[in-house]
Amino acid sequence: MKASSTSTSGHRLSPIEATRASAIIEETIEKLTFLGSITPDVLQHREELSQVVGDEISRIIQDQRRLEAKYESLISQRGVLKGLANKSKFKENQKEIQEVSRALRESTRSLCRNLKDNPNFGGNLMKIQYERQALIDLLTETTRELKSCTYESLVTYVTEGKNAAEKAADLIETEKEATEEVKRLTQELAREKTEHTREVSDQKGAIVLLKEQLLQVKSKTQIDIRYARNEAKAKTASTSRLYQQLITEQREKINVLAKQCDTETRVHQETVTFLRSKHENLQQEFSHWTEKYEADYAEKQKEYARLMDERSANLLKLEGLQKRWVEEVELQKNKENEKRRLKELEMLKKEEVKKQTIAARKIQASYRVHKAYLDEKKKAAEAGKKKKGGKKGKKK
Repeated sequence: MKASSTSTSGHRLSPIEATRASAIIEETIEKLTFLGSITPDVLQHREELSQVVGDEISRIIQDQRRLEAKYESLISQRGVLKGLANKSKFKENQKEIQEVSRALRESTRSLCRNLKDNPNFGGNLMKIQYERQALIDLLTETTRELKSCTYESLVTYVTEGKNAAEKAADLIETEKEATEEVKRLTQELAREKTEHTREVSDQKGAIVLLKEQLLQVKSKTQIDIRYARNEAKAKTASTSRLYQQLITEQREKINVLAKQCDTETRVHQETVTFLRSKHENLQQEFSHWTEKYEADYAEKQKEYARLMDERSANLLKLEGLQKRWVEEVELQKNKENEKRRLKELEMLKKEEVKKQTIAARKIQASYRVHKAYLDEKKKAAEAGKKKKGGKKGKKK
């Protein structure tokens, strides 16, 4: 209750202020009513305005759709031309894509400009009339309240307007963020579309290349198959001829071996007959030689006993002869040693004589030298005496 009374007292005017405000508001209501009376009928002119604006926008949209279809067609052609060897058509296609892309950008700008410059006139006029009538009603209610020196309706309207403005600002900010997000997503979508288009074109080019390779492989495979069939037929015929030749050769070998087998059979039979007769002869010879062996063996045993006796006697003789030979060898060694000793003594004597002869010769030579030296010295002394004697005679 206290808050209500405080609010009411805060929005009250003096009678003079209320009268002035009421007069101003009434004048405003009259002007707004006059504006409403001179405004044309919106329903009557809405179709004409829409027709004028819609024709231009429809034309721009149709042109843009036509350019988009042409752009898609050129992109598809680029994927096909990319794998071909003729690069001139590919370059022409790239040039046309750039021109169509530029035309699309211009068309989009023109559409945005027309939509911005030509809003919904009918809707705007309806909104103006609605807001003007609401303002007239508010001012009428305020005029009625001013008679009691209050203006609560106006305060309430202003407060609600502020709240609505704040909400609108929040909503605008939210819409702005949403618009930015939409722009980002649109750009990302465009990038994804471009990437997808590029991948599709690359894949189409790869498909074309693979088709060409497949055709080449098929043609090469067919040629290889024909060649392989002909080669197989030739190999089969050659192998068949070779096998026939081998069969003929083997049959000839069989005939030869059959003849050899018959020959070997006859030879075997004759050999068996010969060996049997030979065996009988050998049996007879074996009996003969066995008897002879026994007789010879007995005789040889007797001879062996006699030889053993002779051997024993010869061993005794040998021992005596060996002793005698040893004694003779010792005697011979002693004689040879004595001879060698005598030779050595004789050689020593000869050496001694030789040494004495050499020593005597050396002594004789030394004596001759010494004697010659003495003779020279004596001659020199005699010559000196003669010289002294001659000098003495001259002095006399």
